[in-house]
This record gives sequence, structure tokens and C-alpha cells, in this order.
Amino acid sequence: MSTITSNNIANSSGITDENISFSKTWCEKQVIKGFSSICYYGTLTYTPSRCSNCGFTSETVKIIKYGTKLSRITLTKSANLPTYLFLKKQRFYCEGCHTTFTASSSLVKRNCFISKRVIQAISSEGQFISSEKDIAYRHSVSPTTVNRAIHQWSHQFKPSYGSLPAHLSMDEFKSVKSADSQMSFIFTDARKHEIMDILPTRRLHHLKDYFLNYSYEARASVKTVVVDMNAPYTSLIRDVFPKAIVIIDRFHLVQLVMRSLNQTRIKLMNRYNTSRPEDKKVYRKLKSYWKLLLKNKTELSDSDYRYQRLFKGPKSSMGIIDYIMTLDVEFKATYQVAQNLLVAVQHKNISAYQTLVLSENKLISPQMKRSLRTLKKYLPEIANSFKYNDSNGHLEGINNKIKMIKRISFGYRNFTNFRNRILLGFNNKRVAS
Repeated sequence: MSTITSNNIANSSGITDENISFSKTWCEKQVIKGFSSICYYGTLTYTPSRCSNCGFTSETVKIIKYGTKLSRITLTKSANLPTYLFLKKQRFYCEGCHTTFTASSSLVKRNCFISKRVIQAISSEGQFISSEKDIAYRHSVSPTTVNRAIHQWSHQFKPSYGSLPAHLSMDEFKSVKSADSQMSFIFTDARKHEIMDILPTRRLHHLKDYFLNYSYEARASVKTVVVDMNAPYTSLIRDVFPKAIVIIDRFHLVQLVMRSLNQTRIKLMNRYNTSRPEDKKVYRKLKSYWKLLLKNKTELSDSDYRYQRLFKGPKSSMGIIDYIMTLDVEFKATYQVAQNLLVAVQHKNISAYQTLVLSENKLISPQMKRSLRTLKKYLPEIANSFKYNDSNGHLEGINNKIKMIKRISFGYRNFTNFRNRILLGFNNKRVAS
């Protein structure tokens, strides 16, 4: 076959090795592994410059051709069909060391039968939310091959213990069975939103041992660390990062207050869960309008009237809240404190926030009192969240994507495989071949 024709075949099939030539019957369809597949047929041969076993050059010892070896190489799909290359590889015999070796190609790695382009395509797909089994099916390989392809990039995700970002965010997420604890630790660059590393446990002594691997200069360069109200984190930052300012994430402040309000609502709702018809009506209203109670009061309307089935007539959202406030004094006081705290956080009014947290209100529920004691405990760190704009919002989004990866993959057993998949999924750089 002419050189021009061979080049055209090579370009159409993605085979760029100049040492591979094609015969007249260079392509046909076959059934492989139960699927109709496209098969290319080629021959790999060249004059070796040296023996790959002993290293002697062909000028020093005699290297002769010694038959061929047939290999089936998996290529990227063509026309949405599995594609393979049946390649006759030239074997050579070295008279210097009396051993044989096989011709190598840039198409595949040594002792591998899956092309580099397929491995690259698998790694690129691993950056998106998809199970490894689905990726394996799309590329006509095994799930184990997909796992190996993802694992080969793990060396790119090793931390550099010589430097740390000036602004960090820390959080945890549900781990896997092989991990040391139920929750795994994750920390990111708070400004660039890049994952720095993932650890199998969030236990304090493990975290201290890990961060002490970083140089003192790297740890001293950290200016702020955003965390939730987890006591070990504040202790860790105080011991490991000598110059860092602790910031409590504002999302967790609002979440804590609104959770206490919702618990108070449930307690009131259960009080009306009786056999009396009038109590049942109140019970249904408290159960149905829970979202309105957790909304910011500024988002409610007192002029937009809509038909409400439970009231059997038109009612505004503010009117529904006013009705619920008449049911219980404790719930009304708790609702007002929650709304005032929400407004103080949104407007970054630290003086109003401190007044609400430090003042004693005997009318509020025990759940809200417990939350206020927690907020009082972390008052200095919370004050920093009013001064700085850094938050863990991006980290909550990362944790949500981690949950999606885990759910679509029907769970992970091995922590290392799970970590590699997460880090590859959040690697914004294009995977190189």
C-alpha cells in the first residue's frame, strides 16, 4: 500500500505512529465480546538502534528480525462502535545477550493493550459526574482499567509541604467504610476555591500531625481560616497556624438559628397533634407552612393575597405568619429572635448581633437558648465573619458534588480511590496525554 494511503488511514483512525503500515484489507467489521466492532489491521516494524534488554547498539551487536507477535489494541470509538487495532509487532533477536524483544510504539505504553488516547479520554471523563462503570462501558474497557487510569494521575495531587494559601477553608463530609472515621476532612484555598487536600479522618491529633508536616514559614503565612462551629478546628488553628484569624462561616450561623426555630415549630406542632378536629386544623397549618417560617421576614408580603386551602379563603404570607404567632408566646418570642439575628447577619451589624446573643430572654424556647449559648461561646470568631467576606460557600458546593459522585457511583469502599476521583473531578486543568 502506498505511503499516502497509509497516512490517510492513520489520520482517520487516530494512529500517528509512522512505523505502523497497513495492508490491503486494512479495515473490516467483526463481533468482539458480543458487540459489532470496527477492526483495523496493521504491522509495526522498524530497524532498532539498540537492544532494549542489554542496551548494546546495533553497530556493536547484530540484531535480527525474529518473527511477529499479534496484539489487539483498544482504540477510541469510531461511529459509536468499539474500535480495535490488530497489530503485528515485529520481534527482534539480539545475538549479544541472546534474548528477544518486541517493537514498541508511541500508540500504547509498554506491556499495555489500551491506547494512550483511550486512557486520556477516560481521565477526561473522570472530571465529570459519572460512574466508573458507565465510563468503562463507553470506552469498551473494564471498570478496573478506568480505576487504574484515574489512579495514574494521583501523583499530580500530592500536597506541597513548602507553601500554603493565605486564606483557607475547612470542612468535612461523609467518608467511606475503609476510612478511619465516619467523616473525612477537606480543606481548600478560600479565594481560588481549589482543593488543597483530603484526609481520611477529622480527628484532632491526625490533623495536627498532618499540618505539622508543613514548614513553619508556610503555616505562619496563613492569615485567615474559615471553619464551622466544630471545637477541634479552633483548637487546631490555634496550635498549628500561629498568625491565623479564625472565621466562623456565616452559613452555619444562620443554619444553627433556623434549625432551633424549626425544632420549636415541631414541638408546638406535636402539641396540637390530638384527636380534636380544631387541634388537627392547627397541626396541619404548622406542618404545611414551615417554609414560610424559615423565610426572611423581608421576603414576605402583606398585600399579595392568594387562596389558602387550610384557611378556606385568601390569605397573604404575612397574614399566615401573624396567625401562627397568636398560637404560642414562646414560639413568637423565638421567631422574633431568629429573625432579628438573621437581619443582623445579613447587614453585618455586629453590635445588634452581640446585643441579641448576650441578652437574656426567658420567653424563648430551650432549643433557641442552647443555640444562643453556642453563639456566645464563639462570639470572637463570629465577629471576624462580620469583618471579612470569606466563607465556606464554595466548600459546601464541593461537598454537594462529592455526594453526587458517591451516589451515582453507588458508593465507594476504598478511600484512596474515592479521594483520587474527587481530586480529578475538581481538577480544572486539562488532562495531558
